[in-house]
Amino acid sequence: MNTIYLALGDSITTGYGVGTNQSFAALFYKNLLAFDPGLQYVNLGVNGLTSMELASMVRQERLCSLIAQAKIISLTIGSNDLLAVGKGFISGAGANIDLALGNFNQNFMFIGNQIRAINPSVLVKAATIYNPLPPMNKEVDAYAMGLVKAANHQIKRVAREFRFVVVPVAKAFSGQEQLLLGPDHLHPNVMGHRVMADLFSVN
Repeated sequence: MNTIYLALGDSITTGYGVGTNQSFAALFYKNLLAFDPGLQYVNLGVNGLTSMELASMVRQERLCSLIAQAKIISLTIGSNDLLAVGKGFISGAGANIDLALGNFNQNFMFIGNQIRAINPSVLVKAATIYNPLPPMNKEVDAYAMGLVKAANHQIKRVAREFRFVVVPVAKAFSGQEQLLLGPDHLHPNVMGHRVMADLFSVN
């Protein structure tokens, strides 16, 4: 019997900046308990996690076992992939966007395929990526938005292929960054996590 809500992803899943109890995953779990009191919660979020690292994680025996027992899985992944590309652009070091997006797509495809191979019926909810780069100038801002849009297009395409539910975090945060992000402009604040929890609960 599948009895686990499994939260996978990066620092957004860990609740970086607000604490584990205020993370969207913990708040989403509380909402789930109202309908499924026996549900257990396992948060395997890792600060700084990239899609390549998550693809490596889902090969591991312990995680495979948890995926098999999962009733619901949430995913927040891709922000650190984009940050690495964005930092290269800002520093003038250059960045191969097509290569980075291609790698992200390949990793996300692998993650989706692995989850479905292990647990064909699990409900998987994948968040879209809000712009993780702070406002700089018109050129950088336009670059960042284009990068985020391309990555979210891939998330939606892979989600369709593997029957994941897309949670529209990017849409909810767009234009609301000052209200929903913390002082580093990278991570959601308490209100941002509450908004995400609500989105995961209704989508």
